[in-house]
Amino acid sequence: MIRERLFAFEHRSGERSYDVPALDLNYGVGEHIQLTLQTAPVVSKQDGRGAVGGLGGTEAAVKWRFLDEESGHVDMSMFPRIIFNIAESSARRGLSEDGTRFQIPFQVAKSFGRFHADAEFGPLVSTVGRSEWLYGVVGGFDLTKKTGLMAELHVNGRTNFTEQTVTMNFGTRHELDKTHILIVSLGHEVHSPDDSLALIGYFGMQLLF
Repeated sequence: MIRERLFAFEHRSGERSYDVPALDLNYGVGEHIQLTLQTAPVVSKQDGRGAVGGLGGTEAAVKWRFLDEESGHVDMSMFPRIIFNIAESSARRGLSEDGTRFQIPFQVAKSFGRFHADAEFGPLVSTVGRSEWLYGVVGGFDLTKKTGLMAELHVNGRTNFTEQTVTMNFGTRHELDKTHILIVSLGHEVHSPDDSLALIGYFGMQLLF
């Protein structure tokens, strides 16, 4: 099992939000299936208004790796997830997205020595509002056996590939010991339909046991 405690934030013009802390629980079933449950208390602050706090969206997911790189040259997996609100008031207060959302991303990963690359593509369907496509690529490089660097390009937009939000993200992962892994990431939206570009980031610690 992996427990990952995170401090995450999102800053955009006139608004700031913090996940304090985000909690990500993962449990492996055999070698090819991983169960995930993620949620977080959220504090949001808009200019001219007081801070609002409560529980944000909750995500439940199952990752199934149906092809291994050792046997099929690449790793391939599906990562279906459902994102919902335990507290319906969270959406009304601006702490989470309204409705229930479903993602069915398809993922491909490949290692080239110390370099590894991942790609993801899939739909996002919501019970409220429009459907979208989500897609992106991640490149990583292992500086040492314990330290790696990462760069990510992530896009989400309408199903006709318009009104896209493009985010660049950079991070590092460092193994402190066999049971503690430090993860730090910082990113920025470089394009969005309303030109309200967000600065995003998180600080996390993975606990392995």
